[in-house]
Amino acid sequence: MRNRRLQVWPYITLALFIGAIGGAFLHYNIDTDIPSRDALQKISGSVDKLFLMDDLSGKQTGLLKPMNSIHFTLEDVEGEFRYPSSWPGYSTIWRQLSFHVDVWVRKSDIGSDMPMIVYRFEQQVPEDWVVEPFSMSYERITETQDASRRSYVRAGTILLAAAAGLVLIAMLVHIRNRWKPTTAAR
Repeated sequence: MRNRRLQVWPYITLALFIGAIGGAFLHYNIDTDIPSRDALQKISGSVDKLFLMDDLSGKQTGLLKPMNSIHFTLEDVEGEFRYPSSWPGYSTIWRQLSFHVDVWVRKSDIGSDMPMIVYRFEQQVPEDWVVEPFSMSYERITETQDASRRSYVRAGTILLAAAAGLVLIAMLVHIRNRWKPTTAAR
């Protein structure tokens, strides 16, 4: 039986791939805190335009899919508002967004060129309207976003640890290959 040298590159390649995914999870989720309630400003108005935007391409779309955001404008209010698909009540807001609404946005976002992210939402409907007005509290949004952020950070940490483990295995295989002499074929 011959001694075989084991390949190191599969471990390194897999470690790089897993490490890149874990690093991306951590990079995009470690500092994504929701602003404090004091940092928010209430803006009110009647819904003017409503459309879906693909978050990846930045273009309008007609499909309600996971990587979209609801974008809308209010009459006589400057700027565009954004309600991300990962936030609670996304599909309900898409179906019911009309009439007069109160939205809470980050004060620092007001007047910028970027759409203002909605952190609280309350709708007022006419008294004879058949559907109840929709509202989404600041607390509910922060709870779901914090739980989501924690799960991505945990997954990123686990993936980075697995990548480090694969690098360690690659180093041990490399050491084994160096110290284990190959036998010439007979």
